[in-house]
Amino acid sequence: MTRNTAYFGKLRHILLWSTALLYLLFSPSISYHLSSQEGKPLQVWKQQPEKTGGIRYNVEDLKYWSKNVESYEEGEIYALWGWAFLDIGSNTVQADFDRFVIIYNDANAYLFPIQVYPRPGVQDTFKYLGLSDLASSGFYSVISRNALTAGKYGIGLLFKHKQDGTNHYLQTDKILVRSPNHLSLDSISK
Repeated sequence: MTRNTAYFGKLRHILLWSTALLYLLFSPSISYHLSSQEGKPLQVWKQQPEKTGGIRYNVEDLKYWSKNVESYEEGEIYALWGWAFLDIGSNTVQADFDRFVIIYNDANAYLFPIQVYPRPGVQDTFKYLGLSDLASSGFYSVISRNALTAGKYGIGLLFKHKQDGTNHYLQTDKILVRSPNHLSLDSISK
């Protein structure tokens, strides 16, 4: 009877440790796929849009994101912050365009929506351009680090006209670096 008890005790330990290991390996992926849509790309494309330029921008920061808190603490969801506007003529109305962040590598381009917020300093700085609606050029885009595999990703900005679908796209001078447990913002090495 002692032999059977020892055998079943070892078997229980093996099953317990195997279950714990499987949980640690697969729970982030399962959690990502079953959780809310926050930080997930709207679409995944096999290639980036065609570059057209005409966008002025500054990608400034990447912070851990929570619906009510921003901080530099580690987490699964991040927000990419900056400002951007179209500079394609003085009659351009910024509000006529939907805005997106494109996170791309050699295999895929991930489309994330942009949330716009006021940046009055942009209007003041670029008043010489004659564009009247730059005060709302601030943006942030919520990105889940689990949406990306480990590696380096370029960052692009896409403005799509709401009526005629015309695209304006530009690759920025910033990259995201996804390590197994972290997402960080860096500049492209020249």
